Amino acid sequence: MKIILQISAVLLAVTAMPKNSIVNLHVYYESLCPDSRNFINSQLVPTWNELMDFMNVTMNPFGKATVRSYNGPSFSQRLRNRFANQRVRPFTPNGDSWDFTCQHGPAECDGNALQSCVLKYTEDPTIRLNYINCLMQNPGEGEACGASVGQSYVPSIQACYEGLEGKALLKDYGDETLSLDPALTFVPWLIFDGEWNEQSQWNGFFALKSEVCNRLTVAPAQCQTKRN
Repeated sequence: MKIILQISAVLLAVTAMPKNSIVNLHVYYESLCPDSRNFINSQLVPTWNELMDFMNVTMNPFGKATVRSYNGPSFSQRLRNRFANQRVRPFTPNGDSWDFTCQHGPAECDGNALQSCVLKYTEDPTIRLNYINCLMQNPGEGEACGASVGQSYVPSIQACYEGLEGKALLKDYGDETLSLDPALTFVPWLIFDGEWNEQSQWNGFFALKSEVCNRLTVAPAQCQTKRN
């Protein structure tokens, strides 16, 4: 969704907040959301590059999607679909599946699933974040983005995305997102240190580095310099 700009004085006001040696940030987003793309590229990645020693970042690529469980077709029908080269949904061992509906269409559901697999199978946090940023700019380019950030498109990522695991991971991300209190109403939804509030949301969206620095017990030298 397109975010309506708020009054800058309200957005950038500094509030009293707990001080920490590490800032924990949860980012709830969507793979085809323009605001998510812009935030990750212009705020999250640059801030991480400067302050990675003072941040833990957790990504959740579900956003405003919905999910429902249902009992799928028979085994014989699934075989017919497969041999007819039709695209079929993955099924759990008991025959159930999940049907996702995403804000920006089926391609976004695919992108969310791919990013779920990348998040699981890319261990280095900097490579992981750069991988996600590349996918946000180049949806669906899992192999090319992996190569560009030094993470090969390993078989585990491909198997995860093409099989049941990617959908199962996305379902778990959905369960987490749908349990948020207060409920997510737009993306990217930013939770700092386990608690959402509107002022931190907008401070983080427009000036993430400043928000992180304001939360640190002792601000490092990086906090004394302004980003260009």
